[in-house]
Amino acid sequence: MQTRLEKFDHVDGRHRYCVLRLSQTLFGEWCLEQAKGPIGAPGGQQIRAYFHQHGEALQNFESLRASQVKRGFVPIPVQLGLL
Repeated sequence: MQTRLEKFDHVDGRHRYCVLRLSQTLFGEWCLEQAKGPIGAPGGQQIRAYFHQHGEALQNFESLRASQVKRGFVPIPVQLGLL
């Protein structure tokens, strides 16, 4: 599961992105990865959190998504490549 969120602040000239990704590891744990930073500029950060249960990971995914939307980020449809 993956969601991309973007925020455009035309007054301050700041454009930012946030990608939330939920996937299962080879060992059966669930990894919640959050990558965020400025669009078109160097910098940014990646944060990973690991969970034993899918429900707990999904709950954290949804709460992170909701908090980013509260901060003004908008979900952007992402089409994953076939190859």
